[in-house]
Amino acid sequence: MTGCKARLPNLPAVPSNPRSALLFLALYAALIAFGSLYPFAGLKGLEHWSGEFITAPLPRFITRSDISTNLLAYLPLGYALALRFGLPRRRLRAIVFALFVGFSYSLSMESLQQLLPGRIASNLDVFLNTLGAFAGALLTLHHQRWLRAGRALRRWRARWFLATPAADFGLWLLLLWVLAQFTLHPFPGAGWLGLHLRPFDTPPGGLDQINWPWFAAAWLEMAALGAFAASLLRPGRYVGAVLSLLVVAFAIKLLAATMLLKLKVVGGVLSLETLAAFLLAFWFLLIPQVSRRRHVAALLLLVIILGVRVALAGYLLWPVASVFNIVGLAKVSASLWPYLALGVLAALGYRRGGGGDSAR
Repeated sequence: MTGCKARLPNLPAVPSNPRSALLFLALYAALIAFGSLYPFAGLKGLEHWSGEFITAPLPRFITRSDISTNLLAYLPLGYALALRFGLPRRRLRAIVFALFVGFSYSLSMESLQQLLPGRIASNLDVFLNTLGAFAGALLTLHHQRWLRAGRALRRWRARWFLATPAADFGLWLLLLWVLAQFTLHPFPGAGWLGLHLRPFDTPPGGLDQINWPWFAAAWLEMAALGAFAASLLRPGRYVGAVLSLLVVAFAIKLLAATMLLKLKVVGGVLSLETLAAFLLAFWFLLIPQVSRRRHVAALLLLVIILGVRVALAGYLLWPVASVFNIVGLAKVSASLWPYLALGVLAALGYRRGGGGDSAR
């Protein structure tokens, strides 16, 4: 076996090269502008501009998805600004600078939205965007800790996962799965499965009250996710890794529900059907035939997910969703994930067939 070092995909960070850092800031600012002003149709003249939206009452309807989207969108911008323009012993100035730039840029975007018939300028969006930039800037105070955590993560990755580019991409797909959880639906449910909100403390009165479609979709997602992640593991790391994955997955679903739903209904997403699906998926992944043939099991489960989508969701690739809010972006991520995962599994299978590291 070769002694090559395992590689970890570099975590998203601001490049150390000043020119690269400025390029990152320019591209990210352009991405925010595109999302804020899309679809750019019906642009009005400047005579239609007014600053009244700044002092207007708060919007009547405020959704948690909009709050989360606005906060998270400007967080990387604030982090990048404070890190790029911060100097030793001048962090406070960098944070204030990032706060000012975040506020100014958000105010500019909201002002321009007044000239677009399909967009609505909102003072709440300005506040949330500024708060997101401020939070990102504050995170730079612990930048060195993030770097140390990244190095520890690389060591952990080297011990647990295969040292192949396909495994690297597979790990990024696991992060993409985290984003997909903001749909609050299992993968197979995108487009046809209604949100299930019966809490843990309200058990079904009989078998006829069990939400079987939700249970099946949740089991299929967890079984496919577990088999896929297990295909990235080094030999001898199976049981502990699968258990850790399902525990973390459950916590991530709870976090996504907490961010998007009122607290009194958060537990409903993690109903008895969901808990039973997690437990049954864990049992399924421990079956010797499945653990030994995890690669084949993952392939079959992903194909089944796509078949369910075609039969019940009415689309094969792209759902009806906007990518400019966190829920819509999550739906697109959930839709693309099975295809990308199949590509990773195909690459891993090709490497095994070629006698690479992953075959040993």
